[in-house]
Amino acid sequence: MRGRALGLCAMVAVTVVALALPALAHHTDQVDPNDTDGKLDLEQVTFDHEDALTWQLSTFSSWTVRSLWDRGTFIVQLDTKGDTAPDLIAVVRSDGRRLVAALYRLRRDGREIELTALRTDKDGSKAVTLTVPLREVSIGPNRISYSWSVLSSFTGGNCARTCLDAVPEEGMIEQPLPGVTPSPTPSPTPSPTPSPTPSAAPTS
Repeated sequence: MRGRALGLCAMVAVTVVALALPALAHHTDQVDPNDTDGKLDLEQVTFDHEDALTWQLSTFSSWTVRSLWDRGTFIVQLDTKGDTAPDLIAVVRSDGRRLVAALYRLRRDGREIELTALRTDKDGSKAVTLTVPLREVSIGPNRISYSWSVLSSFTGGNCARTCLDAVPEEGMIEQPLPGVTPSPTPSPTPSPTPSPTPSAAPTS
């Protein structure tokens, strides 16, 4: 069962790479239209990064933990390298009794390396909250931002094939690091204009 969940995770990761074009924005909270079949059509994503990276993912339809068992997942993709492709993914799934989450590193060969378990909670009948501690996210010392996006997947009912919903629809959300202000790009210093050289007086 866990292997099947990770297999789905790999498929989703490939889909995300295709969606993660460099159409970046600087917004935090995202509203998504009712445009996907299945229980996990995302309606809104709310992001808080004050103490930890915390996403609340809200759907149009109600769902239960049991209804997601081996059928549905929520995935947050993180790009910490600035190459518009996710290098970390946080996966939320159901084990039949509760929601569980883990953070994975995506290798270039497509393999997923599990790093740590994460905190996740069901929030009412239509939402889930996922928290990624900042200490678990390695961002280079010269970086001033990272990027994220969200994907839900569900199989079953009117989703004979897996129904996917991405927020944003294209690209990723660029998020400045807390307390970091981008340095202004200095304007080029104009080259001094040389003074004209006086011409020699004509001789008689």
